[in-house]
Amino acid sequence: MNSEEIRQKIIEWGANLVGFGDLKNCIPGKFKYLKNGVSIAVRLSGSIMDEVINGPTKKYAAHYHLVNALLTSIASKTTRLIKSFGYKAFPLPVAQTIDKNELKAIFPHKTAATRAGLGWIGKNALLVTPEFGPRVRLITILTDYPFELDLPIEKDQCNKCNKCVDICPLNALKGNSWQIGVKRYDLVDVLLCSKLIEENKKILNAPVCGQCISVCPIGGKKS
Repeated sequence: MNSEEIRQKIIEWGANLVGFGDLKNCIPGKFKYLKNGVSIAVRLSGSIMDEVINGPTKKYAAHYHLVNALLTSIASKTTRLIKSFGYKAFPLPVAQTIDKNELKAIFPHKTAATRAGLGWIGKNALLVTPEFGPRVRLITILTDYPFELDLPIEKDQCNKCNKCVDICPLNALKGNSWQIGVKRYDLVDVLLCSKLIEENKKILNAPVCGQCISVCPIGGKKS
């Protein structure tokens, strides 16, 4: 199968966006042999996210778990497909925090997504796609499959918009613009943000907030 045929197969399995990115200059040492990334996005329900404008809801928490489960299923099928051609593939979990003190991941899904051309990092420190804004969940597969790679996105398109910054209940967002080289802590106080979503997890059984997602004018009002 060629790259487009694999992309279409992943979409058939439930993905909304799929990109193939060159990760060789940013992948962690132990995964250096897996130079490419498959970035997969599933959009969040527009009607559910519209209700999160004043804070997370039980409906959003349930939806969060369902979308995560769908992403895990898609990544598992994609991994098996790639391996069936004799190539290596390693799916990263949807939620993959390995350092609870600094809240670091094995490899950021957002980085894989920007390298695969799915979108840019917004002022809310989340991936923003042209089609759905930040109303997406992501998963990544690291692989050595020789995909035809998509063009990376290296600068944000948020311009002067600060709606996500203004709505943050803890003022955790710093209002800075992203481009290649900008660090996560330049965009968000991640520990402050994490404190809120962990408090919400105790109530809703999901580590969610979502206000900075729901207010984004890109990708809003989609069912």
